[in-house]
Amino acid sequence: MKKLASLLLVSMLALSVFTGCSQTNSMDLDKNKDDDTTLGAQDTIQPVASKTAAVGDFKAQDLKGNQVTKDIFSNYDLTLVNLFTTWCSPCIQEIPELNDVYKEMADKKVNVIGIVLDVNENGKIDKDKMDKLNQIIDSTKAQYTVLLPDEVLRSGPLKGVNAVPETFFVDKNGNIVGKTYSGSHTKSEWIDIIQDELANLNK
Repeated sequence: MKKLASLLLVSMLALSVFTGCSQTNSMDLDKNKDDDTTLGAQDTIQPVASKTAAVGDFKAQDLKGNQVTKDIFSNYDLTLVNLFTTWCSPCIQEIPELNDVYKEMADKKVNVIGIVLDVNENGKIDKDKMDKLNQIIDSTKAQYTVLLPDEVLRSGPLKGVNAVPETFFVDKNGNIVGKTYSGSHTKSEWIDIIQDELANLNK
């Protein structure tokens, strides 16, 4: 019995390496670049009350230097917002899955955007991290929009994030809706989650 329990524990720890990376402070992300610590099971969910009710009037920047506001949500019933860093391997492994979600759900009025937390964490773009981010986008062939957050986002919906990847949903009016999801997921898992979130949105 003890051997079985030990085997299960080892299996769970091995799986957790691929679900997420922990961080102690959203303003000190780089210290954890080699830390692929467990977040728990892939279906770990936190109540949306842990976030603000709306994303706010932010002015973020996309990877081409264009300004992006909350208008990015207005043409979609639901937008999946995925938070990640350049040093988190489960985050990077999840990007192709999210890209497939983006392509499959676009005609269903569902969008996907990414927010990278460690490239401009002090209000200034770190060139080395930006280069790494561009390499990640090229290698994963991500087609969805990736944003560098401004202070409005950092002090609002991104405040208190202590592990990545973390994902939440936003409606067309810029309101955070549904549940917050910790850890990485496959395309099929995200499709199921989105269907549930859409059903709850329309109730």
